[in-house]
Amino acid sequence: MDGLRGIAALVVVACHVLSTLPGIGSVVEGDRSAGLSTAGEWTVFSPLHVLWNGTPAVHLFFVLSGFVLVLPFTTPGSGSWAQYYAKRFLRLYLPAWASLVVAVALITLIPRTASPLQSPWADMYVIDPSVGQVLKDASLMLNASTINIPLWSLKWEVAFSLLFPAYVFLAVRWRRLWFLKIGVALLLAVVGAVQDLEWLSYLPIFLIGAVLGVERERIGELIRSLPRFVWLLVAAAGLFLANAEWISPDKPITGVRAVVTAGAVLLVLLFVYCQSAKRLGDTGVAQWLGRVSFSLYLVHLPIILAGVTLLRSVSLPLALAVSVAASFAAAGLFHRYVEQPAQRLSIAAGRAVGRRIRRDAGDARAAPVGASPQ
Repeated sequence: MDGLRGIAALVVVACHVLSTLPGIGSVVEGDRSAGLSTAGEWTVFSPLHVLWNGTPAVHLFFVLSGFVLVLPFTTPGSGSWAQYYAKRFLRLYLPAWASLVVAVALITLIPRTASPLQSPWADMYVIDPSVGQVLKDASLMLNASTINIPLWSLKWEVAFSLLFPAYVFLAVRWRRLWFLKIGVALLLAVVGAVQDLEWLSYLPIFLIGAVLGVERERIGELIRSLPRFVWLLVAAAGLFLANAEWISPDKPITGVRAVVTAGAVLLVLLFVYCQSAKRLGDTGVAQWLGRVSFSLYLVHLPIILAGVTLLRSVSLPLALAVSVAASFAAAGLFHRYVEQPAQRLSIAAGRAVGRRIRRDAGDARAAPVGASPQ
């Protein structure tokens, strides 16, 4: 799953790189009638799009968050909710805040400007950050500005984290009805997509991941022995559904976001249970990408936009190549000096909260009968 997360992060980077190109960026922004070269047509409206389609990659992140976070709560003695919240929010907020600092610093040093040398999609991210916008983005609970747009997905990670006890309750109760719970979650996602309700589109995705995490062994017993050709069909179906928004130049059907969710779920099942996909996820490159995936996701777009602004007049392909290389280097540094310390701090905070809870419980047991707290 780390490898799958890393591959998904790489796809998001590819999405933002290609969206910077004038023709492709116009289509991505919403103008499907924009003229494209033959190569551009194949890049956008063919199965190749799945290699740089950022939307299903984010849906994968949401499924994986639900899957991974629920695992410790499937066994007794998993700790208190206070410990969980202390760890989870430090783990999310500290790297996000640091990425905002990076984005603002880059915009200050290399102010973003619109240009015919880049796409209208890239022009959307021209911004002169205000203190209010930075504080709003730092909350991770409101719609993110264009300072560092990948933060938009953390709004839903935070909402899921706040509601996590309810997710655990739903995932671990009524175990025999796991397939029904997944079906209901998908149905809710369909309703949310059709009605264009983001919260109803995205929050059920985490529940699907949580149910898959709780029922991983039961599901494994059912599907692990499937023949290879069935897994090939699962892979093809997952990729096709995940790319449903771009199967033709026509405007996508209403509710296509839920179809993308179904594709993402199939891809997670593929990487959890299919040996060939697991070997791909276990390669050294995929594992490294998985380790730095959160850092890469947070820092790559401000770097790409800064590099394009600085070098587009020389050569846009050169600007993108330099920016991508800089993004990977920065992700490695960010992981080492920001994300890992944040992880250690979150673990220490969780342990401190646990010790405090145990100490308070011990004091309560040791209190004389009839004594009242002061």
